[in-house]
Amino acid sequence: MELVQNAWYVLLDPDEVPARAPVAVRRLGLDLVCWRDGAGRVAVAVDRCPHRWAKLSPGRVIDGCIECPFHGFRFDGGGACTAIPAHPDRKISGAMHLPVLPSRVAHGFVWVWTGPDPAPDADPPFFDFGGFSCAGSQLVVPVSAHYTRAVENQLDWPHLPFVHRTTIGRTVPPAMDVETRVDGDRIDSWLVSDPDGARIEFHGPCTWRLRTGPVWQFLAFVPIDDQRMQYYARTYQPFVRVPGVDWLVGRASAFGNRFVLDQDTPLVESQPPGPTNARTGEVLVPSDGPIIAYRKWRDARKAELAPA
Repeated sequence: MELVQNAWYVLLDPDEVPARAPVAVRRLGLDLVCWRDGAGRVAVAVDRCPHRWAKLSPGRVIDGCIECPFHGFRFDGGGACTAIPAHPDRKISGAMHLPVLPSRVAHGFVWVWTGPDPAPDADPPFFDFGGFSCAGSQLVVPVSAHYTRAVENQLDWPHLPFVHRTTIGRTVPPAMDVETRVDGDRIDSWLVSDPDGARIEFHGPCTWRLRTGPVWQFLAFVPIDDQRMQYYARTYQPFVRVPGVDWLVGRASAFGNRFVLDQDTPLVESQPPGPTNARTGEVLVPSDGPIIAYRKWRDARKAELAPA
């Protein structure tokens, strides 16, 4: 699957990885298996035993190692084979190695590194929410489209007064000038007529937030394959910090976010399948500045990700 090189992608919520069982996921165009190693860290690997290529995800987790259900081979979180039951007394060849993806838990997500350079020691870059609460607000929304279409939809100011005329776009005028600023992997944009109002911020390759007053709406774009993606949506708010009460406020926000994303989804799914790029043949206009900037940024950084 065509992805941005040397970047951290959100994979899933760490709560989706049980303590003592593997879980199968389709992400980044790959069939992956996730489990927790002996230290409780989330390990991510290609869901294919190097012995006979059977899926590992139906197996078990034993002492932090994933055990293949076919022949009982075990692999640790780094991909090293730790046991071959048929030959318990023989040295295990280094060729018997499970392809793993560099992963890290940070900011409430499991992230994976695309390479080819080694993963950095620092956590994936993230927005500063100043200690705001997002309790109870997380929402998972699947979309039958390439993730780049979803990203571009969330960088698209002109669709607001039409697709969202009854919700977040009801006060946005159809006529607009959009300011776009690019700084490394960041793309920020706002309406020239309201520079202190709503602001969209995208941090490549897969996180986004929208400021609406003192509240921030957040999205993570998770690639599944060339035809599917999913959002993780959250609301960060500064008003309610009382445990339990903030969760209820978050659930109400999630309901609203689901309604807004459901307005977007049919239009995103109606666009041509596959990734976008700067040469799609679409006729873009000045208010598409953030989308143009995103396509240029991504075209300069993309490559094919394949199993090791």
